[in-house]
Amino acid sequence: MLVEFQQALADLTASPELCIQARRDPSVLHERYKLTEREWHRLVGIVRHPGMACACIIYRANRLAPLAMNIPKTCRALGKELRAVVSEYWAVFPEGNVHFFIETDRFCRFLKEKLAEGGSFPDEVASELEREAAIVADALRESETELLRYGALQIRPSNFALGEHDGRSWPSRTSASSS
Repeated sequence: MLVEFQQALADLTASPELCIQARRDPSVLHERYKLTEREWHRLVGIVRHPGMACACIIYRANRLAPLAMNIPKTCRALGKELRAVVSEYWAVFPEGNVHFFIETDRFCRFLKEKLAEGGSFPDEVASELEREAAIVADALRESETELLRYGALQIRPSNFALGEHDGRSWPSRTSASSS
């Protein structure tokens, strides 16, 4: 059951909401994970520890870093909406990607989808997103080329353009821009 304990700890670190829920009702841990009593007691102690809030903050800062570095003007344009948008993004994509361009590209595609669905954002978001997303997509293609050159990446280039690098299929840039 160690795997379940490890998964629970990772999920708790990634989700302040789950921590709050587990603090209020520790039985939620038994409902979601197959834990020994010892593991359950340890997790209950962890979520109740004041340091857990810090762990959640650091986790979220690490998820936010690629966005702040690669699409700073889009983040700035989102203003007060940034927190809600990234929280929703993290709920849809609970596992981050350590490749900054993949993580940022995935967020850009997510935000473009929100805009296409009629999401209400400040006016400058769409233009900043379009400009910065293109830069990120170019950088991502270049990083793919570098990885392929050295044999470090085992995917077909055609799949990469479709977004299969993150386990989800997204429309290609050409079909998205033609619609």
